[in-house]
Amino acid sequence: MKKGFTLSELLMALTIVGVIAVLTVPVMMNNVHNKMFATQVKNMSAMIEQLAQDQLLVHRTRDLSDTDFGDPEELLSDKHFAITKNCAPDKALKDCWKTTADGDSKVKYKKIGGSDLGGFTASRTVILKNGVIVKYNTESNSGKTVGFFMIDINGNDKPNILGRDLFGFYVTPSGHIADCTILSEDNLTLEDKINKCKANSSPKGTGWCYGALVDSGWKMDY
Repeated sequence: MKKGFTLSELLMALTIVGVIAVLTVPVMMNNVHNKMFATQVKNMSAMIEQLAQDQLLVHRTRDLSDTDFGDPEELLSDKHFAITKNCAPDKALKDCWKTTADGDSKVKYKKIGGSDLGGFTASRTVILKNGVIVKYNTESNSGKTVGFFMIDINGNDKPNILGRDLFGFYVTPSGHIADCTILSEDNLTLEDKINKCKANSSPKGTGWCYGALVDSGWKMDY
């Protein structure tokens, strides 16, 4: 006599499979998104660092402030980036970042823990054709830096979380990318940077998140 599964046994098995899928698929998708975000941040920072090195050669200088990096208008232009939208400083928060937009168009950025992120400062901003939002302002910090970039790697789309799709980094006079330790010169561990990334309530905290991402080998294990 042939033996088989009853209908109730098959339904029970399908139910168990469904429950497992509900529990595991979101985690898997989140990991996929994090890997994609990390790769995009890595590519953007590498592209900007290459641009910085090219500018030093073109302008025949050792100080990046003597190049287009010394002028946000010149730097964030069609000369250097494939741009789909330009936002002057007085329009950037409303029209590009949309943190001060009206109604359902308003975008709210949060920390990894879920609490609201502090307010953004208005700076020259562009949206690239690949969807990345790029903000840049010049900052000397006693000669340690030339400027500060902040990027949202997938534009206004969610998750809009510091350390997930929102990152920042400094550019040094010699054309290299640096995290917030360039200001304090502290020898911080990966764990230190992760803690600062999670705790910082200011958009400048994106620099700590960038440092944590780099030090972890471009893995969002935090």
